[in-house]
Amino acid sequence: MKKLSIVLFLISIFTLQLYSQKEEMIKKRLEDEGIKDAADVQKVLKEKHMTESDARALAKQYGVDYDKFIQMYLMGGREIQTQPPQQEQFIEEPLVEETEKPLIEQQVIDSVSTTRTKDKEELEYFGYSLFEKIPTAFEPASVGPVDPGYLIGPGDVLRLYLWGAVELQYELNVDNQGTVFIPTAGQMFVSGVPYSELKNKMTSYLSRFYEGLTANPPSVFLDISLAKLRPIKIFVMGEVAKPGGYTISSFANVFNALYSIGGPLTSGSMREIRVVRNNKVITKVDLYDYLLKGQLIGDVRLQNNDMVFIPPRGKTISINGEVLRPAVYELKDGENLKKLFDYAGGLKSTAYIGRVQISRIKPFEQRKKFELERELIDVDLTDLLRSTASDFSLSDGDKISVYPISEKYINYVTIEGAVLRPGSYQVSKVRRLSDLIYEAEGVTPDAYFSKADIIRTRPDETFQFISVDLAKALDGDPNNNIELHPRDSVKIYSIYDLVEKRTVSISGYVKYPVTLPFADSLTLYDVVFRAGGLQDPVFRGKAFTLRGDIIRYNPDGLSTRIIPFNLEKLLREKSVNIDLEPGDKIYIYKGDVERVLDKMVRIEGEVRRPGEYPLSSNMTPMDLILQAGGFNERSLRSEVYVNRVKPSGYEGEKISESFVIPMAHSFFKSSENEVVQVDTTNINSNTFMLQHKDVVVVRKNPNYQEQRIVNITGEVNKPGTYVLESKNETLSDLILKAGGSTSEAFLFGTQFNRGGKKLVVDVEALFIEGDESENVFLQNGDKIFIPRKPNTVVVDGEVNNPGLYRYIDGLSVKDYIENAGGVTDSANYVIYRKANG
Repeated sequence: MKKLSIVLFLISIFTLQLYSQKEEMIKKRLEDEGIKDAADVQKVLKEKHMTESDARALAKQYGVDYDKFIQMYLMGGREIQTQPPQQEQFIEEPLVEETEKPLIEQQVIDSVSTTRTKDKEELEYFGYSLFEKIPTAFEPASVGPVDPGYLIGPGDVLRLYLWGAVELQYELNVDNQGTVFIPTAGQMFVSGVPYSELKNKMTSYLSRFYEGLTANPPSVFLDISLAKLRPIKIFVMGEVAKPGGYTISSFANVFNALYSIGGPLTSGSMREIRVVRNNKVITKVDLYDYLLKGQLIGDVRLQNNDMVFIPPRGKTISINGEVLRPAVYELKDGENLKKLFDYAGGLKSTAYIGRVQISRIKPFEQRKKFELERELIDVDLTDLLRSTASDFSLSDGDKISVYPISEKYINYVTIEGAVLRPGSYQVSKVRRLSDLIYEAEGVTPDAYFSKADIIRTRPDETFQFISVDLAKALDGDPNNNIELHPRDSVKIYSIYDLVEKRTVSISGYVKYPVTLPFADSLTLYDVVFRAGGLQDPVFRGKAFTLRGDIIRYNPDGLSTRIIPFNLEKLLREKSVNIDLEPGDKIYIYKGDVERVLDKMVRIEGEVRRPGEYPLSSNMTPMDLILQAGGFNERSLRSEVYVNRVKPSGYEGEKISESFVIPMAHSFFKSSENEVVQVDTTNINSNTFMLQHKDVVVVRKNPNYQEQRIVNITGEVNKPGTYVLESKNETLSDLILKAGGSTSEAFLFGTQFNRGGKKLVVDVEALFIEGDESENVFLQNGDKIFIPRKPNTVVVDGEVNNPGLYRYIDGLSVKDYIENAGGVTDSANYVIYRKANG
């Protein structure tokens, strides 16, 4: 076992290609273990039931040539190096679980994004943006079938099942020596065994312990699977942000590896990514196949110690303009202009193929002294696209511009104005003016037939004005039905282009104000009837029917005159009907021009909804009180007050008059009541008739009283809320009602609050000295607080030692200031506030 571990250790050291210090260590280890030649190696393999094929498979798994290893270290094949060769830097990373994301630091991606600073001159390098964001969809699959050619190695976890006569299940870890330990069968060497052969090898080995595996028929059945795959280490070198070694999933292929490191730099090739295994290029991957065809030709699953090499970018050509994918492309040898168009998605339909321009930097071998290194080349694509010409060769650094075709076109004529289908028409289909009008589906009924105009654009972009008789042109007169030229613009006039459309209108107090086209025999009644509303008696009742007006233009067409008419007679008798003329404007007035239509009365005071209400013809104060929601609890219900103004006004200083109206005994009012005069002796709220702008006031009942609530707290025996029982209840009455003050009460400091303001009262003088002048009548919401004796005096402000001082009977203000250390230099005056405020 010990010697086997040495062999495996030597192989692993060799595969990592470490410096010569490691080689010296290998040499010394071999000598210490007594392994001097290949025969000693065979002896060790035999002791561990390993064949030379197993050793070769293990060496292959690590990317080592077994024979070269024996020749180098056991056969004296070469001298040990004393200087380390140039090696690729290996970035050690911890092993990851097969289900975890490969441990590629985010800094790699950030570095790629920073390094790939689009030196693109408004064009991006094609394909590199694919790697700027790494979607999880491009990570190697963590589940799925295992490749049959997958070689078992250290770090893998196998799951063994036996069922039938024997039932067991084990998870077997492949250790660093490539063996697994089966609890019922001991160790078995599995490293380097292809996954497709693992079941047969396991069956052969376990049949020595479970004969039912090979019995006929078998009584024991076996299945072996991979529970977890080991990660592998690969090298990514060349044009990448951080070349070095990486630990990735065993499922990873070339594409996965490129995604995990952020892809190539823009200086790296997308067309020839090489996979090197055992110093041999085993495949080349062209990412353009994936980007343009959706194929990954040449992609392989990576193995331990594989190297992915990205060489510098090859021939670089940029193409801009009328192609589907303007970008900077990389071409292989033998790929030229035709292939470039394929990569760019082909030409757009708007591309001008007569001249494609190439800006070229001359290759080194073509440069001469005293000549500029840059040149412009124009290429006609006509024959190239027809495949009648050979491909055009491109050089590294070429910049190709594909120009658009002209936006202009000339094979058209336009027609506008009084035709059914104005627009542009193909000139070859409309040889003459009548043909164009026919294509436009004819003229409209309002067309003006005496004249049509054509504006012709000459070849030198100057214009010619042509006028024809439209009627004669439509009759086929050759002098007027002229031949049209490309870009001619035809104008067909409408009669309303020449004169204003003739209309009549009605507005004012009508239901539907309207403007109508003028028509012969149109009368005033026709338009009034059309406007609606005035046939409705209710609607007409608010109209001013004595007069309506027609505003009509005078013959000069500038000034107007008023033609009045009697609206009532027009609607009733039609005897004043008037024939209308173009431009007439009819106006109907509302009835409020002579009388008040919307009469209102107002109610204020102790009702539920005071405000303004419409006046009815027989409305009384009681009616108005009902509409206002009735009385509230404070109302005086014996009488109401009505204030009235005369429409004709008053003499002298008087502006209105008031009436006191007794309240009726019931809200009921007979529907037969007649209007009662003001001076009638038997009026009440059910008989007094209200007039426009009357104001009814319901006063407050003088005997109504709200509950008066006061609050007393602090040093009284029964603090709390009290309701006053009389209007003349005083502060002393309240304190006595509250059980009097306690023995600790500081009466002089009593605080009395009324309506948020402090009321200064000397309660001590009231109770101790019997000074009734300090007694106060209480009001609703009063709050009284009697504090406890503080036995302190506060001295604050500009004194040397502000604070609380014990109260001593007989000391003055000056004494307390001196006790506080006296005043400061900035003191100016003294405020003495007593405890009661």
